Amino acid sequence: SSESTGSSITWDYMSGCLDGFGGADTYQSWMFRRAPGFFDVVAYTGQSAEMSVSHNLGVTPELIIQKCRTQGSGYNWNSWFTGLTNSQYINLNSDAAVATSSNLWGTNATVATDSVFRVGAGGTGVNGGASETHIAYLFATTAGISKVGTYSGTGSAQDIDCGFSSGARFILIKRTDTAVYGTHWLYWDTVRGITSGNDPYLFLDLGAAQNSSGDYIDPLSSGFTITSDAPAFMNASGGTYLFLAIA
Repeated sequence: SSESTGSSITWDYMSGCLDGFGGADTYQSWMFRRAPGFFDVVAYTGQSAEMSVSHNLGVTPELIIQKCRTQGSGYNWNSWFTGLTNSQYINLNSDAAVATSSNLWGTNATVATDSVFRVGAGGTGVNGGASETHIAYLFATTAGISKVGTYSGTGSAQDIDCGFSSGARFILIKRTDTAVYGTHWLYWDTVRGITSGNDPYLFLDLGAAQNSSGDYIDPLSSGFTITSDAPAFMNASGGTYLFLAIA
């Protein structure tokens, strides 16, 4: 859907966030602060022609999540991460694998630098006409704070070293090489529980309730552990997986 408004919700509430939202005790929020080297938010207006969009991340983004704010049907949450080309993308609102669209992120082979990221001419959803506005969320690796990376599945338990000292408090994982059953955008956090037992996870691309039926990840001081019980959408031998971890 396109961007909408809600008169009963006040996000810029000076005593916290989300003022006037009844029943909030049954909800959970994940809040990210813009910080150089870690996370930035960029709002921009399309121009149809290929363009470079300035950002203040201060380093080259390793994960870009983008959405057209003024268009709904057919306009996806287009995402790009380090290792993809300027013609590759993966949709945050889908369980599909990495796909290709000619020069979606522009004709320059370098999609992003420490000051800009690029979008192609008339690329559906990433650079519409001057009447279309867009939002982009940029993540990068910061030593001891965050880690954007990929890992290869083994089918056996494996440790994912993120360079942390007290483990990961937030973990997002997506299989990128194929769309087998369950290859959704899965995420965990320590508020709901990352333990040596079953760990509840939610989906970014589905409205389903959390699932607590599996022990797919375990705590690890340097990052997190993928357990031997993890299914193919998390740890198939030879599979490729994107992850974002925050300490």
